[in-house]
Amino acid sequence: MTAVDELPPEELETVGSAGVPRRIYAYTLPGKDSHAWERVTGQTVQRGTGQIKVGDTTKPNVLDRIKEQLGTAYPNLDGVTLLIDTPAERKDGTPFRDHDVHKALVARGVRRDSEWFEATEEEITAAITAVRNGKPYATNRTADFGMRPEQEQAVDQSAGYFRDHANDGKASRYLWNAKMRFGKTFTAYKLAQEMGWTRVLVLTYKPVVQPGWKEDLLNHVDFEDWRFVDRDSSPDERDTAADTPQPLVWFASFQDLQGKTDGKVKKHNEVIYLIDWDVIILDEYHFGAWRDSARQLYDPADAAIGDVEEPEESVTAEDIGLSSRHYLYLSGTPFRAITNGEFTEDQIFNWTYTDEQQAKETWDNIQGPNPYIDLPQMAIYSYDIGADAEEWAADGEFDGFTLNEYFKAKRVNPQSKSMAPGAYVFEDPGRVHEFLEMLRGTLSEQMKVQIVAGQKPPFPYQSPLFVKSIAHSVWFMNDVAACFAMRDALQNHPYFSTYAIVVAAGAAVGSGAAAKQPVDDAIAKAIKIGTGSITLTCGKLMTGVTIREWGAILMLRSLKSPETYFQAAFRIQSPWSKPLPDGTREVLKQPVFVFEFDPNRALTLVGEYGMRLGSLGDISPKEAIEQLLNYLPIFAFKAGSMTELDATEVLDWVTAGIGATALAQRWNSPLLVEVNERTLTALLEYPELLAALEQIEDFRNLAQLADKVITSTKALKAAKRANGGELTKKEKKEQSETAKLRTEIRKKLQKLLARIPVFMYVTQFRELAVRDIIVGVDSDLFERVTGLTVEDFTLLNDIGVFNRLQMDAAVYQFKAFEDSSLEYANEPGAPVEERPIGLWDTVMRPGETIEDALERVAEEGEPDPVAAVPLAPAPAKTKKKRKRKKK
Repeated sequence: MTAVDELPPEELETVGSAGVPRRIYAYTLPGKDSHAWERVTGQTVQRGTGQIKVGDTTKPNVLDRIKEQLGTAYPNLDGVTLLIDTPAERKDGTPFRDHDVHKALVARGVRRDSEWFEATEEEITAAITAVRNGKPYATNRTADFGMRPEQEQAVDQSAGYFRDHANDGKASRYLWNAKMRFGKTFTAYKLAQEMGWTRVLVLTYKPVVQPGWKEDLLNHVDFEDWRFVDRDSSPDERDTAADTPQPLVWFASFQDLQGKTDGKVKKHNEVIYLIDWDVIILDEYHFGAWRDSARQLYDPADAAIGDVEEPEESVTAEDIGLSSRHYLYLSGTPFRAITNGEFTEDQIFNWTYTDEQQAKETWDNIQGPNPYIDLPQMAIYSYDIGADAEEWAADGEFDGFTLNEYFKAKRVNPQSKSMAPGAYVFEDPGRVHEFLEMLRGTLSEQMKVQIVAGQKPPFPYQSPLFVKSIAHSVWFMNDVAACFAMRDALQNHPYFSTYAIVVAAGAAVGSGAAAKQPVDDAIAKAIKIGTGSITLTCGKLMTGVTIREWGAILMLRSLKSPETYFQAAFRIQSPWSKPLPDGTREVLKQPVFVFEFDPNRALTLVGEYGMRLGSLGDISPKEAIEQLLNYLPIFAFKAGSMTELDATEVLDWVTAGIGATALAQRWNSPLLVEVNERTLTALLEYPELLAALEQIEDFRNLAQLADKVITSTKALKAAKRANGGELTKKEKKEQSETAKLRTEIRKKLQKLLARIPVFMYVTQFRELAVRDIIVGVDSDLFERVTGLTVEDFTLLNDIGVFNRLQMDAAVYQFKAFEDSSLEYANEPGAPVEERPIGLWDTVMRPGETIEDALERVAEEGEPDPVAAVPLAPAPAKTKKKRKRKKK
């Protein structure tokens, strides 16, 4: 009796029939994995290392089959490396065998020794993919995944819009507002196929995204005949691109196209201007949406890169002399572009974090494996790090507190460029040590006093809740000095010194992929020895780079823009999983955590983010925030306990603010007004409006200033295009002066808006929306207070000078603060009459919250406030007695 005969029936390998499921596998062994080989194909010599066994089996677990083959030589399969384990099934559902894969490999010149092949893992995968799809073997075509439901929806909606507007006589534009991990590159290529486009130009300010565009096109079986051309392509490839019968994708950066040599287009870009493009895809289209604040995501050492990639004024395809019949804009955070009216509702496809997590939760496994399974859910834990935190203040902050001051560091020797231990120190190292102790749950006496008995909250490096996710974290600091000072503090700490600490900051570490490699090495080393890692950055790796192992981010710097904040936060949401023999995936991080230490920021930014999401669809801000909090819960440690917050608390915070300082900041905020080339150009189209504004002292010479800004901006764009993106010393001076003029105009408009609170305080009609009071009820008072006619005010609104979303919040904040800080002298015990409260363009009815009012308006449509709200005669405010509450 043979050894095989002794095996139980269920362990026997069957010859099988067409109806028996099989799996294809590949593995290598010690000795085999170091075998050197050489392959000659035509004039090409390829050298490699490693022999790989390729086989198939009917066993559900391929390791059982491998054990049979290796006998007792490899106990527990120690040393065996399983490279591939996948179903042996074609796209049409029919099975294939290992010898089909063998034939494909041999046909491509791969040398074999029985079932052992001198090949790379990628070549084996490509052969399997070719057999599965019934296509010729191409060594780089290893991907054969299909579109997810939302990607199909994006293609369908976009294609429908482009076809509906094919005869408009002008180019059609469409925007994908799709979060990170949506798969914009692959889906854009599928849209091109759907539309029959064969000439596709991809333009971006982020050259770092080039590998993604190239790999998706050249690695996927669906784009087998397509060509990819970029700056690195050979002159022959570029020269023949215009006439090739194959579908073509050309990738270029705005920076490269702007630059010219001796006033002419660069030679390697000449062909781009000869091609009649079917579509121009503008990737990372957040310019005009948040480019100013996006610069915060850059390491200060990369300031020059930040200036190029986040320019003061956005440059479009039209600016560099290119045109197309279709334009597709891709971005994860285009809020301001949307609220400015650049795109209408039927020109936008939305896919948000909330959409993604809902799809993950409701996926029906009957449809197959959940494609969202390894996209982790996020949670925010916010900590009030002490009652004395507001001592660490910077001028202009709402209540003073800023993490940039709290973790302020400096170089010991200003003349030295050393990054060695001790080169940088915190201004208050004792405070930082207390902070590190708090992360471990060891609290200062001051914080101990706050703790509610028996309710000690979870801390990042103390609670079992976080232990898996925080094993590999990124700490987002304010500058290079803080990064290196924190490195020393961690390495000198008895607990944190066990972690692999890597600094991704400063010019020495490079940028992009160069800055990523040391982090990858540190994480790999930490995993090997069973510890964790901490990456310290002040901007590097926050855009265009993925570190899959990161499961937590500590926000140790102050960011004010919700787009910028979440762009950084979503870096930890990258998938990290591995395939299992049964076809499922093991998720290696879930959930992921944002640890927040600014007592005011988390609520404000999440609230603004939710309100902007609400402005994109058919739901109210409250509903948008409720949905967001369902998948992005916020837990706040304040007043001695950790509690989960709801939508009402978040909305109250973002709209009402945190006091008089916040109120003053709100009405002096540059966010209230839009000063850019678009709005200034629109202003110049209304000479009567300009003439009226110039009658106001603050607005004298406005037309001249606006014209100068526009003319200078266009001239500087042209100069950059002509000189490879560079400016002369004189032009740089002009650029600086133009920026000052733009600021001057913005401040003039802010002064005008600063009079709105005076008007709100003086007018007797608190119950109406401010806009309606101005336009139809108390126009004379408005003109006396502001010096601006109602007609001129309406025009300024129409051309987009005032930001509606910010104005709504500012009005409510003013009235909420006024109500809470002033109380009328009623008789003791007399009930206070509830009255309607007018916002900017919405009226809150008696008994309603702002959330209720916004929700009602979203459902019913906005009524005419003057007709809908009955008004009782209101006595003049000057006759009322007021007394201020003690604070």
